[in-house]
Amino acid sequence: ARMARWAEEYEQQRREFAAQRRKEYDEAVAEVLLLLEKGKDSFAIDAAQRAYLLSDDKQQFAKEPWLGKVMELARRLSGEYEKREQWVKALRVYSDLAGIEPANPQWKEKMKVMTRRIRLLAVYAPDELKAIQEAAAKDREEVQRILREAKATTQPAAEAEATTRAAAGDDEDEDPAFRQDWRETVRGATPTMLMDALEYAKESYYRDTTYRQLALGGIRGMQVLATTQGLERTFPNLGDRVKREQFLAFLEAQAANPPQTLTRLREMFNDLRARNRDTLGLPEEVLVTEFADGAFGELDPFTSVIWPSELEEFAKQTQGEFSGVGIQIQSDAEGGLRVVSPLEDSPAYEAGISAGDVITHIDGRKAKGITLEQAVKQITGPPGTTVTLTIRRTNGAVRDFKLERKTIKVNSVKGWRHLPGGGWDYLIDPDERIAYVRLTSFTKTSVDDLGKALGQLEKQGAKGVILDLRFNPGGLLTAATEITDRFLSGGTIVSTRPDRLTPTQPTVARARENADDVKLPLIVLVNQYSASASEIVSGALKDQKRALKVVGERTFGKGSVQQIFVLQPNRAYMKLTTSHYYLPSGRCIHREENSMEWGVDPDVVVEMTPEQMRASIEARQANDILANQNNPNETPATQPKRDLV
Repeated sequence: ARMARWAEEYEQQRREFAAQRRKEYDEAVAEVLLLLEKGKDSFAIDAAQRAYLLSDDKQQFAKEPWLGKVMELARRLSGEYEKREQWVKALRVYSDLAGIEPANPQWKEKMKVMTRRIRLLAVYAPDELKAIQEAAAKDREEVQRILREAKATTQPAAEAEATTRAAAGDDEDEDPAFRQDWRETVRGATPTMLMDALEYAKESYYRDTTYRQLALGGIRGMQVLATTQGLERTFPNLGDRVKREQFLAFLEAQAANPPQTLTRLREMFNDLRARNRDTLGLPEEVLVTEFADGAFGELDPFTSVIWPSELEEFAKQTQGEFSGVGIQIQSDAEGGLRVVSPLEDSPAYEAGISAGDVITHIDGRKAKGITLEQAVKQITGPPGTTVTLTIRRTNGAVRDFKLERKTIKVNSVKGWRHLPGGGWDYLIDPDERIAYVRLTSFTKTSVDDLGKALGQLEKQGAKGVILDLRFNPGGLLTAATEITDRFLSGGTIVSTRPDRLTPTQPTVARARENADDVKLPLIVLVNQYSASASEIVSGALKDQKRALKVVGERTFGKGSVQQIFVLQPNRAYMKLTTSHYYLPSGRCIHREENSMEWGVDPDVVVEMTPEQMRASIEARQANDILANQNNPNETPATQPKRDLV
């Protein structure tokens, strides 16, 4: 009887999901037609792209009578935006076109260039980018007004409150002290690092590449830099038409006869440095980093140089630890820094900082309006140093917390609910003793963290495990194979190999029988954001028939292996794609430009609309909150973008 009830609940949920998906699809199509009628052509493509994602039959969608008109308008508008140097608008439309025509390489190439221009402004001329974004935001607000009026709904209370506050002047400018100085971003980048990285790419990239290809990419990167309006505020000579044209003429001549060897490439780059000194006068570190961005952009999105300024963040992502005060933060709707949750045994938790608190000042400087990246740099720091956070409680009370930084270990293994005072509840169904274990990433501590969780489950008499790998972006290969080995007693886990003969040798990771192998029945959850190491784990468990079912949506398709090459010890490294992952079945995980097969396909497909996904993220965040016994009245956070400090 219970099984029948569960089956009926499952079918009912599937019907509700399908109905909601169809409803959202119809709403998106209605928005397309309304925006066309109102003359908001560039936003009609936004709604069309959303409709495409929600459509059940993509081939039938392509035959919709209104789609051809929308696509033609979008193609024309994107070109006009690009000519008028409206990079943000152009990127938005190109992104929509790429979403509807994912096999068309033209849109991806256009997106690459627009993204590079916007990144250049973000790094070197943030005020210019802010002005562009504010103009784009006004257009978006007008479209939202039209859609609200069409739906005959009022503005949500929270949004209305935020608007009222802004209108009343309850907004603060960003403290200039928190600005990320572009000089710090490029600090320590040298031509020697660049040349060594180019040599590594030529010798060890997983497929054939040439110095000619890399040089052309670097030249294009410099051309984009020299033609991005707004950068002249930081680099005044870019505003000198004669000097800019001289610099561009040099680049054009080099592109017509690109270097074929490393020696010639070195000579070309030295010539570039000399021409730059005579014309634009860009700092050498800028030449180095932007040439590198263009060169390695020709390979794949995962190949890059880790410059000296990026080492700390890179270590935090892979090592599972960092030095800070131990809180997870996010930007709220009003530009404030809100605490999502303190971390267990951290200075912030011990001091009584709780979820829902807002950080108003950092060491006495206003924190409202700063980016998460800026907040991270200000709050984190060497162990033993201190930082003072001014906190506004949910009840309005304000106080200062002087916290001593220490090394924080990030637990990548979580249960379904954070217990008050610390620890996780793993038994999502206590009656049937079904456990739920979520892996958020694969770090050097993940194997031990999972071992502790499994030991706890054994004591609790668990009868089955749900392993949740949704939204898991991956991490260390060793962590992925060792974790998979805990569930397997033999057979292949994953193999790697390049597409050509390189110094990188093919590898095969195999499972071994161990006394602590987990024998419990297993279900694996994945979605389109499960990538890399999480695809290795889910794919191996599926191919080896160890997982009873893999449930969710097809995974991301990030099956490329990045190897770290030393450019300068403890200062700079090259992260280079050297091979691809292959599952036990022989399937390549990686999604190429025109791939029809990639990643891991679920046995049971559960598609979620954007609204359903948002709701699930909010529910997950609410359960993740570590309740502080000193402040039990906490407000769950609702936005997914977060960072650790």
